[in-house]
Amino acid sequence: MKYIFQQSSILFLVTIIFSSCVVFIKGYNEYKSAQRFHKERNYHQAALYASKSLKLNAKNKKALNLFEKSYRLAVEEHKSNIMNLETIEDDSKWPRLYYAYNKLQILSDELVSLQPIIKLENVNAPVVLRYETNLPIQDYNEELNRIGPLAAQYEYNKGLEYRAIKDKESQKKAAKAFKSAQQFVPNYKNSKELYNETRTAALITILILPFDGNQNLVNYIRDQMMTIQTNKPKEFLQIITRDHLNSILLEQKFQLSGMVDNDQIVEIGELAGANQILTASLQSTHRPSEIIVAEDIKQEKKIVVRKEKYVDDNGVEKTKKIKENVYATIDRFTKSAESNLILNYQITDLASGLTIYSGTVKTNAKFFNEWATYEGDKRALSSKNKYLVQNKEKFAPSKEELFMQAAETLPNKLMKKISNHYSD
Repeated sequence: MKYIFQQSSILFLVTIIFSSCVVFIKGYNEYKSAQRFHKERNYHQAALYASKSLKLNAKNKKALNLFEKSYRLAVEEHKSNIMNLETIEDDSKWPRLYYAYNKLQILSDELVSLQPIIKLENVNAPVVLRYETNLPIQDYNEELNRIGPLAAQYEYNKGLEYRAIKDKESQKKAAKAFKSAQQFVPNYKNSKELYNETRTAALITILILPFDGNQNLVNYIRDQMMTIQTNKPKEFLQIITRDHLNSILLEQKFQLSGMVDNDQIVEIGELAGANQILTASLQSTHRPSEIIVAEDIKQEKKIVVRKEKYVDDNGVEKTKKIKENVYATIDRFTKSAESNLILNYQITDLASGLTIYSGTVKTNAKFFNEWATYEGDKRALSSKNKYLVQNKEKFAPSKEELFMQAAETLPNKLMKKISNHYSD
């Protein structure tokens, strides 16, 4: 039984070591991704990842075989798709045909980029280990150049149709169409100017009013929201910065400290050029630091206290271990504190006065400290208690510090929720 256990342990250890080594082989993760995509019948991605694997490790012949197999299937799939698209009689086929030919060109470019890598590997490899691809290289740029203007014109015409409808959703669709036209043919006609015009018309501008709640926290949250908006702007959403708002209020001699009524809110929003207003209230709760003590926890362990030599019946001198019980008692201490923040927000349309979106964002921050003291023989302590007696009591963060820790993640969570409301 002991032998079987040892064998199993060795086998398990060897498996772990082998698995760890495999993970760090160059191109291994890309090869596994290629296998997964191939299994899912996503042959295009399988070919691209197999190519990535080969570029990292050209010796992986399995990756080359997988690339060849995936490449052939992907090309066959794209060409079949093109044949079906060609049967469509209206102009909606042109963008889709362009994308289909573009995928073929991407695969062809990938094949071209692999040729020198394979050639170099063959130079350094023995004859029996050399390998070549029999995949034909084909250029699809002629088809792309022919279809590009047709696809651009289709998107351009679609943009003009949406542009004639003056609501924001139609203007957003128009802007997307004009932007798409430029992807097929850069600077197609006046699509760039029309994109800027319709994007501006589609833009939703949100004015964030000061939040109710702990002033230090809500000011921090609003400031961080402005930073996030600046660093990661959304195409059709704009949040008015505090500097912009302050300059407007100063110019109009508004005071935004204290309470403001609905008429003032509407007026402030209109002055700021906002379509919508976000208001919010922050609720904060704090559980102060408390210590829980578990006293006189008994610890007992049988340990080797000494060794004695003796002579067995055959006259052979041997050593035996003398064990005795040792004892200790410990006092275990835990100290904890927690702060919770709940922000309820509401987005209101200025024109109608109706609530468009509302939601809640929650965050918290926790402090935990555990330590122990003991009396008696330290050798009697369990491994966990030995660790705890080495720990020291720590000062708990102040209420304000713990609140600020909880507030650190709140702006990103709030901005993510707001962004989801206005997904592009």
